[in-house]
This record gives sequence, structure tokens and C-alpha cells, in this order.
Amino acid sequence: MKIKELIEIKLEKLYQSESADILTRMGELLEPEISAIVSQFYTELLEIPETEAFIKHSLVDKNLKQHLTHWIKALFNPHNEAEIKAMIKRQKRVGLVHANINVNFNYFTYGISILKREIYSRLHEFLKTEEDITQAFLVLGQVFDILVSIISEAYVSNEVIHETNELSLKMKGISPNTAIECERLRGLLLDWLRNTLTFLYQNPDIHLDSLPKLQSSNFGLWVVYKADFIGYQLDFASDLKQQILDIDHALFIAAKSKIEGKENQFFDNIVALNDAVTKTSWFISSLIEKVLELDTGMDALTRVFNRRYLPTILRRQTEICRQQKLPYAMLAIDIDHFKQINDTYQHKAGDLVLKQFAELLLGTVRESDFIFRSGGEEFLVLLGSADQYIALHIAERIRHKCEIQTFKINGVKSLNITCSIGVAIYEGHPDYNRILQEADSALYKAKDQGRNCVVFK
Repeated sequence: MKIKELIEIKLEKLYQSESADILTRMGELLEPEISAIVSQFYTELLEIPETEAFIKHSLVDKNLKQHLTHWIKALFNPHNEAEIKAMIKRQKRVGLVHANINVNFNYFTYGISILKREIYSRLHEFLKTEEDITQAFLVLGQVFDILVSIISEAYVSNEVIHETNELSLKMKGISPNTAIECERLRGLLLDWLRNTLTFLYQNPDIHLDSLPKLQSSNFGLWVVYKADFIGYQLDFASDLKQQILDIDHALFIAAKSKIEGKENQFFDNIVALNDAVTKTSWFISSLIEKVLELDTGMDALTRVFNRRYLPTILRRQTEICRQQKLPYAMLAIDIDHFKQINDTYQHKAGDLVLKQFAELLLGTVRESDFIFRSGGEEFLVLLGSADQYIALHIAERIRHKCEIQTFKINGVKSLNITCSIGVAIYEGHPDYNRILQEADSALYKAKDQGRNCVVFK
């Protein structure tokens, strides 16, 4: 028998023996104190910067207080087998949620220590004899140990899956043809340089706080969100990020010298800026032969991601945006009446439509964005550093391009299709599943409104 099965059996025995009466009595004594216990839990965690970052969001504050109150009450309530199994299932869910939002498990165990201290201190006041206190502490200690063990097992299992997927994702790269993507990145970098030089030479009124920094460009965003996934063997992302900082510093120095009227220094600084960009362009070119050796692991038909890597990428996206206080957006997209295409023209035609629609998405979104095929005719698009305005603009471009494009289904036959899109914005909640649910809900509203439209959650 596995250890986790033994742990669950032990919990069942605790709640189905004389210990159940002890737990019930403790629950009755603590009932009026639960609100104060939860408040103390929050007060102490909000004083710690690492834990405050997770719980200060209004939705987390509201939902976690409710869940924590129910969790404490449940310590003393379950009696029959069905209730105990439901309790075990809830503990596994707790572990999964904490893993999904990337909470360091040390924070969780620290929170548990607060709860134990607050509960034990009150029981010590309420119980009359040392024997009662000892018996209560022994039983409750076993319950806490078992529940934390179940939560921990679920947390660690999810972490193993996450780490395995992330390693696999890094090994497989991020594009059907990463070499072509590297060449496209070089083009983006050189376009940025041309536009920036035009800005420096032709703009008579330059302000240092409004410079077109490379880190804020399409090239810079790609590096932030995608460079780590090119291939773990290459280990080049940190070098590339440093080179971006060096280029932006060279831009700052050049602009400063122009503002100060130092013409000779300005030209020297422009040369330094150009050299820094040339160095990065060469660096990207040197990667091409290496990345050609990496496997891609994309959806076989559309050559975009499948759902396997969605949790890994979303978790990382949420962490980046939470730390940098940036928004991101999720588009849930469905090809309208796709079943009719398969029924009328057979599945081969449907496959051709899916491939062309994926190409449409790839040609519409930005370099830093991620595309997933989430179902038969359903796609998800993750837009990094995108607020509501940007997300709706990109979503409408996708919808419009789909509406006007002619999709070929054989040598002579073609047809027109439309798509429905639901849009949701990340608002700081650490659980990325929330934005998926909101985008999906918005998509259903788009379908209810007649399809071929964009709906914001």
C-alpha cells in the first residue's frame, strides 16, 4: 500500500474513533474565535513582503478569507466516510492551487504555523485540565500533520509536472522554424535601430524619459517572454537581456549628448550605439546553426502549441507580470460553424482551414505572444504586456482578417469563414486559471450574440 493511501486511512480512523468527539468539542469551543484567527493570520502575512504580494489582491483577500474560514471549521466537522473523502479531495485541491500560483511552500507552512499557534493558544484557555489539553493537542496535531502531508503531496506532484514540462518546452524550442524566427528578430532589431536613429537625428525636442527603448520594443518583449524557451542547452537569454540593457544605455548617452549640444560626442555615441546593435545582431546570427538542431514539439497540424505547455507558460507569464506590475491578455477564439465545414467538405478540408487559420494568427499577433490550439477548432492567444485597448485591437484585427480572407480547401474550391473571440485581462490575481475562465466566458457570450464578434469579459 502506498504511503499516501496509509495517510488517508489514518485520517479516516481519526474521524471515526473516539477522537471524533474530541474534535467536535474543540470545534464548538473555537466556533466564536474563527474570525479572529483568520484576521490574525492575515495581519501577520501582510507584514511580510513575499506573502503580501500574493494576498493583497482584492479577489484573493475575499476568496481566501472565505476558504480559510471553511478550512478551519472542516478540521472539526467531518464524521462519515463521504465527508472525509470530500475533505481529502479539498486538501489536494489546496495543494494544486498553491502550486499553480507558484507560492513557495515555505510560505504555506509558515501560514499553517500561525493557525496552529492561534488555535492552540485558545484551546489552552478554554480547556480546564491538563489531561484535556494534552489529549486535544495530540489529536489536533495528528489532523494537522495528515492534512499538510496530503496538501504537500499534491503540491509536489504538480511541481514535478511543471518542471518536466518546462524542461521539455525548453528542449523543444518555441517555433516551427526557430532559425527563421531568429532572422526575423534580427530584422526587428535593425528596424528599431533605423527608427531610433531617425528619432535622434530629426527630433529637435528630445526628452530622456520618452526615448524609444529597445527593451520596450517588439524585439525586447520577445526576449522577455520567449528567449528562455529557445533551448536550455544554449543558455543565451541572460546574455541577450544584458545586451539590450547595454544598447538602451548607449541610446541614453547619445540622446543626452545631443540635448547638451555636444555634437562631436553625439556622433561618437551614435557609432557606439550602432556597434552595440551590430554585436547583438551577430550574436543572434550565431544561434541559428545551433537552434536548427532543436526539436519543436508543436501541434502536428497547425504548428502552434497544444495545451500541454499552457500551464507552464501561463504560470511564468503571471509571475513576470505580477512582479513587474504589467497587464497581459488572453484571447479565446473559436472558428464559427466549423462542424459544418467537416460535414460538408470532409475532414481534410477542415484540416486545411485550421492550418490556414493558424497561419493567420501567426501573421497577426506580435513576436512576444503565444498561440495554442486548445481544442478541435479552438485557439488561445496569450498577449504579453497588453491592456484592454491593445487586446481588443488585436482581437478585432484577427476577426476582420478572418472575415475577409478566402480559405482554400482544395485546388479550386475555397470558402469564407468567421470566428468568435472572447477577451480577458490579467488583473493581478495569482491564479492564472481565472483569466482562462473569463476568456472562455466571454467567448460563449460572443457566440450567444450571433458569432463573428469580439466580446470583452
